[in-house]
Amino acid sequence: MKKICEFLNCKEEGIYPAPRSRKDITNYKYYCIEHIRDFNKSWNFFEGLTEEQFENEIRKSTTWDRPSWKFGTSNFNKKINDPFNFFNDIEDKNLSKKKNNSKLLSSWKLLELNPTANIEEVKKQYKLLAKKWHPDKNLKLKDNESDMFVKITNAYKAIIKSFNSPSIDIN
Repeated sequence: MKKICEFLNCKEEGIYPAPRSRKDITNYKYYCIEHIRDFNKSWNFFEGLTEEQFENEIRKSTTWDRPSWKFGTSNFNKKINDPFNFFNDIEDKNLSKKKNNSKLLSSWKLLELNPTANIEEVKKQYKLLAKKWHPDKNLKLKDNESDMFVKITNAYKAIIKSFNSPSIDIN
């Protein structure tokens, strides 16, 4: 059975479906080629919606009208149930890395260098500071200042060690 174009006073064959309304898009009117083109030019699915309704439609369509939730709404501070202590080892390793990192950063500060400095710059700066703070060279140093040479030497050793072991990350 042939369908006739549903446009007023048109007798052409209506083979092109068009939704009857926004709320009932599965129920169709049928138009001829000329009138379906006119319909498509004037059809606005969002006509009559408030801005809030329009935003909701856009949000729904981005997930194909499936329910969705915001990312990151879980409580990440909540501990997981770990009866076999699989994750405690990981936490302990990360904690020791953090301690190494903070110790290393304080070593860089003590040598008055940036962590991006190369090994030659570290050696050069160490020699300058060692001469400045060495107790034999500076007999007038107070007790708290004489410890400075030991601190600088320990900082230098830690930095040199970090150059030799790439597993320590200072970032």
